[in-house]
Amino acid sequence: MNVESNIALIRTIFGNPIIRPIIKFLSTHEYNGRSLLNYALTIYSGEEEAKKVKLIISSLIVSQIINLGLKILDVKEEEVRRMFKNRSLRRGLEVILRSISKYGITLPQKLDAPFLVVWNFTNMCNLNCKHCYQNAKTVLKNELTLEEKINVLKQFEEAGVAAIAFSGGEPLIHPHFFKIAEEAVRRGFYTAIATNGTIITDEIARKIKNIGINYVEISLDSIDPVKHDNFRGVRGAWEKTINGILNCVKNDIFTGIAVTTLKMNYKECRKIIEFAKNIGVKRVIFFNFIPVGRGEEILIEDLNPWEREEFLSTLYEAMRDYGIEVLSTAPQYARIVIQKSHGICISPLHFYAGPPVGGLNYLAEFIGGCGAGRLYCALEPNGDVTPCVFIPNIVLGNIRNKKFKEIWNNTPILLAFQNKDILKDNCGKCGFRYICGGCRARAYVYFKDITAPDPGCINN
Repeated sequence: MNVESNIALIRTIFGNPIIRPIIKFLSTHEYNGRSLLNYALTIYSGEEEAKKVKLIISSLIVSQIINLGLKILDVKEEEVRRMFKNRSLRRGLEVILRSISKYGITLPQKLDAPFLVVWNFTNMCNLNCKHCYQNAKTVLKNELTLEEKINVLKQFEEAGVAAIAFSGGEPLIHPHFFKIAEEAVRRGFYTAIATNGTIITDEIARKIKNIGINYVEISLDSIDPVKHDNFRGVRGAWEKTINGILNCVKNDIFTGIAVTTLKMNYKECRKIIEFAKNIGVKRVIFFNFIPVGRGEEILIEDLNPWEREEFLSTLYEAMRDYGIEVLSTAPQYARIVIQKSHGICISPLHFYAGPPVGGLNYLAEFIGGCGAGRLYCALEPNGDVTPCVFIPNIVLGNIRNKKFKEIWNNTPILLAFQNKDILKDNCGKCGFRYICGGCRARAYVYFKDITAPDPGCINN
């Protein structure tokens, strides 16, 4: 059965006039402060037993619905039950089911909560990076208080957010960070840190490990210390960053290297990947350069479409050659991976590229491509919610005076991020628009229009 047939079958099952209202009922009715759907998924995972009749019935219904979906996606039930012992994964599935009950099956799938929030925890930073979208340096006067930050976690949990990535500025230098990170882990969020790594001593790495933080992503823009330090604005930063990476690896933390892709370093990508593998890093992710913040001053460093095409093709080959995770936030990478592998591999999301295991080839059409305002959003240090860290000028609301859940579900401009059929020019006509669709931040930066074409693609 081909992808189109399976998508049609998924629509038939989850759009069924009986199944969809059942899911809606379970997601909107509560028992002891939790939805029946939440109970049912927890019982399905084996983490809880059904002791009340309503919970037994709910869990049986949800089990049957999930198992129908698994048959289509060719996934084993035991694997999924084991996966859903993880609270953040269960929360993600709950969001998907709740969204289907609310919106039906859409392409791409519209969600009533983002999977991920990138939380720019503070504006304070110990480096002076040339590309910094946040223009980070010193703490802002109106940053959220400790009490407000704890309330943010409560609101994210209430909304159904599955993952939080702490960014900045430099989150690790803020005195509130470890208290909030520990609370995020306790509440079951998949918890990640995006850091420059310069202050990660062995002691701090052990603290990160002991708290239970899932992933640490450390910025490294060149294997040449002089080049890296020049870009990061502080002499000696490279050596401290490498020590931070090694301390994380030594403490068995899932560690990735983040590279901002520029003219100055894109031809280094193979060397960076090889270096990462040799020091025990498990993932290298190459970020699109978006000329916002201080990045506006180095616009000349942006790759042209042909350079980007060459670079992304090299990444695919390196992924195959080096055997570690090689990813890119450039949505075009999804197209490149499919074309270069003749459909054998996919890269529907920023955190996966490889064989289409577990039905990801079907899900790519629903969740792939640029996730701004659709799969994820950003929280600024002052409580502003934006569709993407690279689109700070579009403020959806402030978490101090409006619930996060309301901001996500009741802000009309988000509809434009969630509908790829309204994209303009070649992005709107492209056959890959559902798995790519171009970078909306780049479209906005260059054309002040989030539905404009991405100027970084050879098709535009």
